[in-house]
Amino acid sequence: RQPALTLAQQNYAEGPNLHARNPDRCCGMRKVAPLAKALRPYSAWISGIRRDQSSTRAATDFVQWSTRHNLLKISPLAYWTERDVWRYIHANDVPYNRLLDQGYSSLGCAPCTQASTGSSDLRAGRWVGFAKTECGIHA
Repeated sequence: RQPALTLAQQNYAEGPNLHARNPDRCCGMRKVAPLAKALRPYSAWISGIRRDQSSTRAATDFVQWSTRHNLLKISPLAYWTERDVWRYIHANDVPYNRLLDQGYSSLGCAPCTQASTGSSDLRAGRWVGFAKTECGIHA
């Protein structure tokens, strides 16, 4: 198995700060392609996405066929709300990323994610300044 490009190799090949110039290409190289490669030996994968996270996820079902990966995609939290998730976290003492207490409603790559305090859009802090709402993994 060949590892993904290091950031230094990516900067050499693509120039620095690819995420700021072409976030679709950066996500494709750093997230989408590696996931596709990792999923090859499997017949299903489990995702934590929920319908209430964005309009692009609104049709998510518990079990769907992924034509991209040629396998089942299972989303056990598809019909949960953000409130359901937090209730479960607190009721079961589940550890979570403390950035969620600091105004980050959605967590992704460090350079492409910022706090989104005051916005009702759960993904408002992602790819600010771009008409981008998904990295491509779930598209």
